[in-house]
Amino acid sequence: MDIDLKKENCSVNINLFRWLFFMVISISFINSSLAQGDLVIFPKRIVFDGKKKVEQLNLANIGKDSAVYNVSFIEYRMNELGEFEVITEPDPGQHFATPNLRIYPRQVTLAPNESQTIKIQVTNTNNLEDGEYRSHLYFRAIKNNTPLGQENKTIDSLAISIKLKVVYGISIATIINKGISNTVTSISGLAYEKDINSRSFLNFEINRKGNMSVYGDITINYISKENILYEVGKVRGLAVYAPGTIRKIKMPLQNPVGVNFSDGKYVVIYTLNKTEKVIAEAELEI
Repeated sequence: MDIDLKKENCSVNINLFRWLFFMVISISFINSSLAQGDLVIFPKRIVFDGKKKVEQLNLANIGKDSAVYNVSFIEYRMNELGEFEVITEPDPGQHFATPNLRIYPRQVTLAPNESQTIKIQVTNTNNLEDGEYRSHLYFRAIKNNTPLGQENKTIDSLAISIKLKVVYGISIATIINKGISNTVTSISGLAYEKDINSRSFLNFEINRKGNMSVYGDITINYISKENILYEVGKVRGLAVYAPGTIRKIKMPLQNPVGVNFSDGKYVVIYTLNKTEKVIAEAELEI
């Protein structure tokens, strides 16, 4: 009796641990992960800077169906609007990371509410020239199985049934940085705009010059003539990928109650992601 009880308690503890682990991971995904469809990925980018040779990604299926994903690499360029374009050859000044990366496993099967870890390893970097090497880890859904536990249903031969299954992909930047960054970042071209629906926007440009990309958070503050500061805009995880030198931004502004954007100034601050180190700042007087 005692042995059976211990086994039962052990099973309950294991199941409880798995559930708690999945919930903790799911909550952490809210602010620091990518999600599309039922696949959630954490973290949302990988950077090898010489300190580590292996990084891990946590994948979670938050849907009701089991799913299979192929894992590979894809190459992108980023245009001035932040849109990605698939390429096969690097642009001048661009270097792909794919030849120096390994993935394990290359295919992942996830049941509903199941999570799994994959590993990305960097190899053969000793002979690389200083600079940035970037590719994007690409997860492609290839199968959407019948939900686990679903019973077969009788088919009405007189009825026509169509079931559409969306097949999608999601990618995250995977970067190898070799050497010291000499990148310089600035903000220019600030312009306030109000549309026909009285919504407020701030237009500006992030300028990048140097051997590596920049990635960080944008904060827009409005400072009134009474010197009261209001945070009116926030975007996390905004990048300007090398070799691109400019990214054009149009950010909607929150309008605090009772505040009139007519006499004061906007301050745009670009900070390194997670460190909050300011790498660029600009002001616009109204």
